[in-house]
Amino acid sequence: MKRTLLILFFLTGLATAQTYQELSLFNVNFIPMDSLIIAEGFGTSGRGSLTNSMYLNDTITVTGVLVTDPRVIRNVGGHFSFYIQSLDSAEWGGMNVYTMDTSANIINAGFGSIDSGSVIQLTGKLTKFGTDIMGNFELIPIGSQTTPAMPISILQISGPRPAPAEVKVSDLVTGDVSKGGTVHFNPGTKYKNSYVILRHLSVKTRSQSSSSGQWFVSMADSFGNTIYMYDPSKYFSGRSYGDTTVNGPQKYVPPPVGSTIDYVRGILIAASATYGGYEIVPLYPGDVKIGAYTPNITATGFSTRRSAAFPLPSDPVRVRITAISINPDTSVKVDSAAVYYSVNNGSYQRIKMTADTSHTYFADIPPQADGSFVKYFFNAWQDTSALKSMTPDTSNGAYFYYVRGNGYTIKDIQYTPFKDGTSGVIDLPVTVNGIVQADTSDYPPEVDRRNQAKKTPYVYMQDGARPWSGIVLFDTLAYKLHRGDSVSVTGTISEFSGMTELTVDSAKVLATGRSTYPPVLVTTGTVGGKVSGDSTAERWESVLVKFENIRIMNVDPDPSYSITSTNGSFREYTVSDGSGECRVDDDGSNSYSVDPHDTLYGFTILQGTTKISSLAGVLRYANGNYKVEPRTNSDFGTITAIRREPAELPATFVLGQNFPNPFNPSTTIRYSVPKAGVVSLRIYNILGQEVASLVNREQTAGTYSVTFDASRFASGVYFYRLTAGSYNSVKKMMLMK
Repeated sequence: MKRTLLILFFLTGLATAQTYQELSLFNVNFIPMDSLIIAEGFGTSGRGSLTNSMYLNDTITVTGVLVTDPRVIRNVGGHFSFYIQSLDSAEWGGMNVYTMDTSANIINAGFGSIDSGSVIQLTGKLTKFGTDIMGNFELIPIGSQTTPAMPISILQISGPRPAPAEVKVSDLVTGDVSKGGTVHFNPGTKYKNSYVILRHLSVKTRSQSSSSGQWFVSMADSFGNTIYMYDPSKYFSGRSYGDTTVNGPQKYVPPPVGSTIDYVRGILIAASATYGGYEIVPLYPGDVKIGAYTPNITATGFSTRRSAAFPLPSDPVRVRITAISINPDTSVKVDSAAVYYSVNNGSYQRIKMTADTSHTYFADIPPQADGSFVKYFFNAWQDTSALKSMTPDTSNGAYFYYVRGNGYTIKDIQYTPFKDGTSGVIDLPVTVNGIVQADTSDYPPEVDRRNQAKKTPYVYMQDGARPWSGIVLFDTLAYKLHRGDSVSVTGTISEFSGMTELTVDSAKVLATGRSTYPPVLVTTGTVGGKVSGDSTAERWESVLVKFENIRIMNVDPDPSYSITSTNGSFREYTVSDGSGECRVDDDGSNSYSVDPHDTLYGFTILQGTTKISSLAGVLRYANGNYKVEPRTNSDFGTITAIRREPAELPATFVLGQNFPNPFNPSTTIRYSVPKAGVVSLRIYNILGQEVASLVNREQTAGTYSVTFDASRFASGVYFYRLTAGSYNSVKKMMLMK
């Protein structure tokens, strides 16, 4: 016993005294030039290994100067996040440090109290946030709530922050990557996670999330090369943690479109194509210096933008804005404002707006013919500057409305001709009629048993089986409606996370038990992989659609939330009919899943390469993807999982008896083919009618097993027939529910 105790003590001593390889930040970050040159040819997706460090997933020790302390980056919730940089150079010298949590172990190790300018040494595992070629390296320090942390070594206290490296936007991108421009991996990659400065820019676009308060700002140089500003710093965020003590009585508000920026300095991070390939993160007050401000135009909400009703052919439409100079020089005033409108995509006409108060302006757009499409935008000028502001950003869209004399359809509130996917009647009270296609029994407010997250219930309504015919209904009044109800719904239109919603104020059921509209047949490539607002996909938003003859392509498209982990996954998968992949989500009340953990809850687990004869569901947009959400099991056609078994090549054709038999609801059929050829395996009912085709393709010699899911079939006797060349064999099976 004493000897055993000595051995354990010795091993424990080894663990606590363990040391790790000490590396310079240059060596950790460096990517060979030939890899960067090759990466230029592969865009922003795939071939992520080209920009991986040779030390990825190793536990290492590094030394650097703190560019920002943990109290500045505030968008990470229960984690500390900060940046360090090499003492020698910004090139290949930056690193994000991201702790597992903010537990006492982490705080006592010094992660909560270090300050910018300090030189520190720390140990952690090198990871990569984002698996593609635009991922950013992160160092995850040893330690968490349940694991002892390795303390930070402070080598120098509170020196100066490093000076930013001079970088041009043209070094990073050509054009606007979100609109087809080009990312430059050389020299951009060597400045990732480093403190840089960009000069002589102008604000190109600016928008704010209504739900989170996050600002999305793009800036361009004089050649139109575009980079985005990211706002996790408490000093440059409109989100809940934004600091009001530095920016006056409100959280940070970026300058309006058209304003010039003398410089912006901050951390350079890689981003998806949606956000321009690269983003810059200003950290501290003074990191953004405005050259000249354009007026700030506010035209949000119908009370401040236009007449609060759908216009009839006889109606002029009054539009309003608030235009204020936000220039710190209080002597600078707004000089004038104008609205520009176009009818049926004709040339724009200008109307000078009348000052209503010191800051508000109005004008009347003349009446237009029935059916006219009218779009419009605003300009405002300052009396001491040649700069003028414009809202909205007409490169993405404009405000718009239709003139209708005979009532409105769902299309009139859902349709948009512009790239941003936003309805033209946001905040407008409307009344529309339709039939409920899905209710809360299809998309229930159930608690996810894996992570205890409560799902949001959804109700969908359509007024046809055509483009732009669907809308999602929100609020508790909508939850009382049932599939097949013919309803007249009154509510307010809003946009939430890329979806046009109708918040229900009242709902009148005109009839019950009506036939719902059939799903519209579309291809997976029509809606899958498209950006928000894409015209081919957006038209099917909130519409019941259907794919045919699809296969599951990827059961784990979100490795950061892998189905192989125990902390839960998105449970999404991709399918394809050969035209491109589209995501399938699991918010419905069906019992199919790709997550093997869900066998505990009675789900049928779908495997990769599974064939599905048809799949229906409502199309949603969420988390950057259009995705189909099946309702119940009836939205799934015949499901077939084919597997080639690792066995010796068979000498003869064999069709085995299905097992189990009788079965409910699935069974496995095993067969052997001794030579390559076209093989078909089909299911027939008692009348001899074909009800399912499980296999119909060229197969090599071998033994195969096919899983047949009969969830949608009635109990009874069925037959299955194998045909391969001149070979035919038929066997009987029994489905008992």
